[in-house]
Amino acid sequence: MDHAETQRIWIEDFKIHSYEIDMKGTATVPILCKFMQECAWHHAENLRVGYSQLSKNGLAWVLSQQRIRFNALPKWGETIRIHTWPSAQKRLAYLRDFKILDETKQVIILARTKWYAIDLKRRRPQNVNSYFDYNTEGNEQVFSEPLKKLPEISNSRAAASFEVRFSDLDVNGHVNNVRYLEWIWDSFSPDFHRANFLREIEIHYLAEAFFSDKVSVRNDIGEYPMVQHKIIGEKEAKELCRAQTVWRANK
Repeated sequence: MDHAETQRIWIEDFKIHSYEIDMKGTATVPILCKFMQECAWHHAENLRVGYSQLSKNGLAWVLSQQRIRFNALPKWGETIRIHTWPSAQKRLAYLRDFKILDETKQVIILARTKWYAIDLKRRRPQNVNSYFDYNTEGNEQVFSEPLKKLPEISNSRAAASFEVRFSDLDVNGHVNNVRYLEWIWDSFSPDFHRANFLREIEIHYLAEAFFSDKVSVRNDIGEYPMVQHKIIGEKEAKELCRAQTVWRANK
């Protein structure tokens, strides 16, 4: 596809490399999220509302929420094709949907994300409609229901703890959104991952984390196959992220 002109739907291929798989030989969920983030970045640039444009005005895109449903995971050596497009706007929130297809053109992953363009000084959302001309009316919605507010978690247990490293930070100087998912992913044991397949995950990002912050992941597995999660910043006991995962036992 020639990306010189603006594209309503962005399409990009990714090959699964040996360093992007886990012990089961399939791409890790965090890696697939990185691919989707890369596609969103490229499409935003194509639509002239990407980092290179917004940063000149002290703005940046920040992911607020996402929901991902997995039917299958691609294997080492396979090539996937990602389709992404802005699907709707809700006041200052900009929604972007994704489809991931395998080599047989079967849809294996669906995702919806919610983004805000924030003023980096005031950390407040801004309307950026004046930056680009894109009408989302009539665009496909991969999920019929809207992104929901996840409930508070009361009965959780500490599952893992981490300290924010330099490599965890993104171009905006805070922890990249995929790192939260990696922390949740790593809060489960290898035995749990061998025995289960992640069917769906929904994440709500509530606050930022910065270099040297100490964070803890707390899980409530009392309603398996659904597991609830929260990530807490230990310094101020502040909830940084809330998530819900749904699992399926491997056959």
